[in-house]
Amino acid sequence: MDIVSNATKWVEQNQSLICLLGRTLTLEEQIIASHVGVATPEQVHVYEVPVIKPPNDPVLAASCEQFGFLTANTIGLTLGYGIYIKQGYLTTRLLSHELRHVYQYEQAGSTEMFLSRYISEIMKFGYENAPYELDARSHELRNT
Repeated sequence: MDIVSNATKWVEQNQSLICLLGRTLTLEEQIIASHVGVATPEQVHVYEVPVIKPPNDPVLAASCEQFGFLTANTIGLTLGYGIYIKQGYLTTRLLSHELRHVYQYEQAGSTEMFLSRYISEIMKFGYENAPYELDARSHELRNT
């Protein structure tokens, strides 16, 4: 299996977990989701966890480490319609950033298509300068 296939499987498994254990967006959060372009805010779930863990898959874990993705400092991670937020870090700014990634998933049409582009962007530009990340940062709302 290649990295995109492994990542797709991991994302889909974790998205299911988030949707099972997490909560739906509040009305205020749904408004934020709509503001950043999410077509179906009612499908989004947020799961606050003590630590956002990297994949167990050794190839994926090595890739994450190599490109500085999913470090100990990670406070948010969007996996399709599921969003992990590190406990104590939920803010309007972080949520709007992660919700923009939900929009990107929707626009890509599938988890595999999103990941194919996202992974190639990180490999080419680095995490901080990846176009999907720049786009998400440009849609961050100030904390209220």
